[in-house]
Amino acid sequence: MIKKNIRELFFRNAGAGKRRRRTGPAIVNAVLLAGLVGIAHPYCFAQSCHPIETRPVGSGFRGRVVPIGKYCLNIDLKQFKEFDIHAGRFLTYEGVPLLNILYPSPGRTPDFSTGEITEIDLQGHELIAEPDDMTGILDRIPSEHLYVHNGTIHVPGTDEHNIGIDLQAMSSPRETYARPNCKASQTTCMDGPSVHQKAPPYRRTEHVVEKVNVRAGHLGVQMVGIGNTLRDSVIEVDSRGAIALFGPGSKIENNTIIVHGKGDATSDDGAIVLWDGNGAVIRNNRFIFKGWFKKAPPAIRLIDSADVRLEGNTFEGFDQRVEQVGASSYRINP
Repeated sequence: MIKKNIRELFFRNAGAGKRRRRTGPAIVNAVLLAGLVGIAHPYCFAQSCHPIETRPVGSGFRGRVVPIGKYCLNIDLKQFKEFDIHAGRFLTYEGVPLLNILYPSPGRTPDFSTGEITEIDLQGHELIAEPDDMTGILDRIPSEHLYVHNGTIHVPGTDEHNIGIDLQAMSSPRETYARPNCKASQTTCMDGPSVHQKAPPYRRTEHVVEKVNVRAGHLGVQMVGIGNTLRDSVIEVDSRGAIALFGPGSKIENNTIIVHGKGDATSDDGAIVLWDGNGAVIRNNRFIFKGWFKKAPPAIRLIDSADVRLEGNTFEGFDQRVEQVGASSYRINP
């Protein structure tokens, strides 16, 4: 119970900014407390930061992280376009990430049952892709309790690979978490009533993404699981959808969300799209549509997401603020 309470305190306080370094008696007290209760106190945890493993790949650098622990990025990760003279074209990457979250070794999965955190501190560095088919950060495991913060990600392009932060373990949630009688194309699947069946068994992931600046071609942030949080960030996309969260209990707060509205309209467009997002909180966000003469998507699209709380959000350029699909409901708090 003590461990759970301290972990919750760690995540609550993360929104106040980068944790202050403790010196002198303060850090001594933190160490003593950790020893007394037999757990890793957050301030002790913060002292040992493992450099993110980076390696040159062609004309750029990429990185990898293996949960669990605290990792810090010490250089920018960039991938430049490379021309293949034998094929007579530029190399393609098809979703290769600039920063990978990987298994320790084949067949070995980290033990997430302890609730320990994997912190990825980008330390103000940039992850930038020049090719138009890369991902920024990709979780391949799937992980639990990821804490990603303090950096800039730029992944241009127009296809499904152009995602800034993708914490959902490779497979497309629009297919994996589709209801049994839904087709893979959600444009077809969502057109009619009563197509949504029982929600899938989501895992309690409790990811936190904060203080990131994401510019993506297709999608800014995607997370799957229970209790995920996105806060204090700027998410800007060229497409018609910026944030997609699957699973209940999510929090999206204190963000600036900018949508340029390029591409054809589909039935799962939305600056924020929640699937099965029962009990989610969407609070103090600024929604901006910059599509000029294009019709804006809904600012918030709820798909089988009941009892969603909206509070203190502002909207610029969006004609429709909320659209409900399936068994969805929301309330607006003053």
